[in-house]
Amino acid sequence: MKKGLFTIVNCFIGLVLFAQDFTDNGKNLSTVCPAESCIHISFNSTIYFPFEEDRVWEIRNMEVATKFNGNFLATGDLYVYGKDTAAILSLDLVFYADDDSEVYRMSKSDFEFYNEPASAEPIIFVGKMSQEEAELVRYVDLEIKDSKRLPYYEIDSDCYHACKEHKLKEAIKDFKKSK
Repeated sequence: MKKGLFTIVNCFIGLVLFAQDFTDNGKNLSTVCPAESCIHISFNSTIYFPFEEDRVWEIRNMEVATKFNGNFLATGDLYVYGKDTAAILSLDLVFYADDDSEVYRMSKSDFEFYNEPASAEPIIFVGKMSQEEAELVRYVDLEIKDSKRLPYYEIDSDCYHACKEHKLKEAIKDFKKSK
């Protein structure tokens, strides 16, 4: 009896350890920019590419903070699936008004990305639109223009975990200071 219980507990612990999720960047932009000076938009679900069943990469915790003066910061946790696999992405961050008209578009082309197997890495958009445009923003969409998967050693970027975390911290610091 004890041996059987011991075996079951060990199997359960092994399954729990094996099924560990990757870690995210832990940022929450609503704490960076309060509601009295920002429009804060969080995506309610994970963005999978190409589909959830056959995903090559995913973005979790996508959120956008837009100051009423037009400065904006968008961040999320990007994870590329596959050992020693990288991705080159071309994305558009599109801001919309209440009437579904496009207010502003920011393109990020040929963004090279690699992550360590157990952790997601931050993806960052920083920009500025006009104050008039910022006042119209009600929701945001992320359009995927292109995605290529390749071995990590074929990308030109040498900015990995610590570098990306530093870029995120700098982007948040600059965003807080922006007037």
